[in-house]
Amino acid sequence: AGHVCRLLVALLSLCEGLRGLPAPRLKPSDPRADFDSIISLAKNLLSDTKHLFHHFKSRYPAEGEHKMDTLPVLSMSAVELANIQVPGGLARLSADLQNYQKHLEWLRRAGPVLRPLEPEVGALHARLERLVKRLEHLMSKLNLSRASDPLPTLPSHGTHWAVVQAGHALFHSLHLYLDWAARALVLIRNKL
Repeated sequence: AGHVCRLLVALLSLCEGLRGLPAPRLKPSDPRADFDSIISLAKNLLSDTKHLFHHFKSRYPAEGEHKMDTLPVLSMSAVELANIQVPGGLARLSADLQNYQKHLEWLRRAGPVLRPLEPEVGALHARLERLVKRLEHLMSKLNLSRASDPLPTLPSHGTHWAVVQAGHALFHSLHLYLDWAARALVLIRNKL
């Protein structure tokens, strides 16, 4: 019994000694780790978009180039991309991805035209929304302001053919944009 008492006294003294130690500090998260997660999400979204675009083209074939004036325009040269800055680059990415998010919502409301692809379009929209939220969270951690570009006003859905053309334009543009965005995110990450 005496050994048990001495053991308890020793354990209690250890506990008392531990109380005097400062609590371990949690390191603030490294924004580069957040960037890695965002880059991975953007690359996965690029792959999903590419797959959906090919599926869309095979289900709704339409020759020619299709455009929507309300989609973001990529006009950055390789030199401009190399010189992209953290605040402006992230603000632009966030604003453009929100624009694509609004276009996907619009396309999902097109009615029976795209109903067969609704699960895939819905999943793509959810992943895009997650990317936008992660990007905005990172921007708030870095104390960067969001772009205040107004979102475009989208036209009424129109005919079946108009919706198909809009789908071709949207998926093609989003595919190209995400390819650019993944590259831009890597360059921005390297500047931290």
